[in-house]
Amino acid sequence: MNTAPRNQLLYEYFKQKLTASSKHVYSPSDLASLISELRADFGFPQSISVAKFQRSLIENGIVQEILITATYPFESKRYHLGPFSPYELALSLRSGSYLSHGTAAYLHKLTDQTHQTIYLNKEQSPKDSTTSLTQAGINRAFMSRQRESGYIVMHDRTKITLLNGKHSDRLGVIQSTGPGGEQIELTNLERTLIDIAVRPAYAGGPKAVLEAYRRAHSKTSVPRLAKMLAELEYVYPYHQAIGFYLQTAGHSLAVLKPLLRMRRRFDFFLAHAIKHTRFDPYWRIHFPDNLSDSVGVSG
Repeated sequence: MNTAPRNQLLYEYFKQKLTASSKHVYSPSDLASLISELRADFGFPQSISVAKFQRSLIENGIVQEILITATYPFESKRYHLGPFSPYELALSLRSGSYLSHGTAAYLHKLTDQTHQTIYLNKEQSPKDSTTSLTQAGINRAFMSRQRESGYIVMHDRTKITLLNGKHSDRLGVIQSTGPGGEQIELTNLERTLIDIAVRPAYAGGPKAVLEAYRRAHSKTSVPRLAKMLAELEYVYPYHQAIGFYLQTAGHSLAVLKPLLRMRRRFDFFLAHAIKHTRFDPYWRIHFPDNLSDSVGVSG
């Protein structure tokens, strides 16, 4: 496609559409949708299809491709006009996804670790669970390392880890504004505290999780957290780990009543593959020995 005055005018109109948009990262389908809107508003010569105009936008540098690599087949491309944040890039990779775990903890100011890894959660479809717990089964599962996602997208120095989280109908997901003023979706405070207790490896480990719980102390609604945890319907007794974190972070047992009502039938673990542990008999939780300096074992 040449750069005749008519085309240059269409380019300018397209740039205005992009500038007016709240998005800064676009998939091929996003571009096609915007071009269709432009075509409806201003009309195109019959010789110019949506696909042809889209190619011309890229060839003439109106939009630029974002260079990404992935550990799995990722065929689609992403484009931008002007600056964009790594959070926007991450959220563009999977429709309906949201920022979670250590990334949400950072955005809620629960950690100073910027984490060059961004955690992006795309929920699985609903599944029926018929698993029944035994102490031997719990011990066996938590003796080995926690499985971590191998689905990773790289851009520059940013690593985006794609998680296939448990179906929750996006429970606790909120819209917010990122550090650069960008529109983002992430888990709220209580959902974030649950997620990092369930998967501490995605938040820097138990020490970092405990620090996050301490920073969240004055902002945490225990009833809201307990209600959300019940709705998530985990098989494992994560309420014991969460109760342990909350009490260690300074919440009184009186405040923790919603969690105390949940049964504590098994001994549980704060994380997978802990080499040296201590045991809290109140929450029936094994925790890493390196937390001993900041943990008073309940009695």
